[in-house]
Amino acid sequence: MSNMSQNEPEGILSDDDLDALEKALETSLSQANLSGVALPPLESFQEARRNYLRRPQAKVKSKGSYHHGNLRESLIGITMTQAEEKGITGVSLRSIAKEAGVSAPAMYRHFADKDALMVTVAEQGFRELRDWLRFAAPPEIPFTLRLKRFCLAYLNFMTEYALYFQLMFGLEIKHRHGYPGLANAYEEIMALWADLVISGREAGALRKDMPAEDQVLHLATSLHGLSNFSVLGLLENDKIETLLDNLLTAVLSGISQSEA
Repeated sequence: MSNMSQNEPEGILSDDDLDALEKALETSLSQANLSGVALPPLESFQEARRNYLRRPQAKVKSKGSYHHGNLRESLIGITMTQAEEKGITGVSLRSIAKEAGVSAPAMYRHFADKDALMVTVAEQGFRELRDWLRFAAPPEIPFTLRLKRFCLAYLNFMTEYALYFQLMFGLEIKHRHGYPGLANAYEEIMALWADLVISGREAGALRKDMPAEDQVLHLATSLHGLSNFSVLGLLENDKIETLLDNLLTAVLSGISQSEA
């Protein structure tokens, strides 16, 4: 069964979308009186996405109406809301259908089972993370600053949206290999890591005598581990950025270009 739909956001943001996101984030940055490496709040990014990219919204069928409208999008939005409120295990297809005001058979026309629905939410998470990383760490800025902003954005996103983290990387979704859309969404994130590492090699900041794939894995797995600790609440919020700096220093010591 295909997990993609023509109603879902396109894989690449348009110039208008990027302009809208840039305006929203710059406004947020200015209002928060932030500078340098600091990132604007994720809420501003999400607001811009809702306005310009139609993030799935939880809607119910109006009374007396035979058609729901965009049922698939509504089911995704309701699932996200319920999962955030009750946890993934507390979500059932029956409760989602009830809130949407439709029958279970109507749901099955869009999603074969709960796993298929959760996969779609996970794909949504990967798309939002992808766009946030692109925006937080554009290739035009120096590599060192870009790396720091990229890692901070990744860490902040995962900590803020623990539901996404669970579905994108956890064990809640079984038989992941059966969902090519989910695999493609993950590969898009790894492609961003690869692009970041290549830019560091081209700038002379990262070693060229070791495979770029190894450098990607060193950085990505280290940051993902720190994100996991943060999502579990095992890190003090006011120390996370310092821990990230120390982590990057340790990891880069093995993959950076020697000054000797």
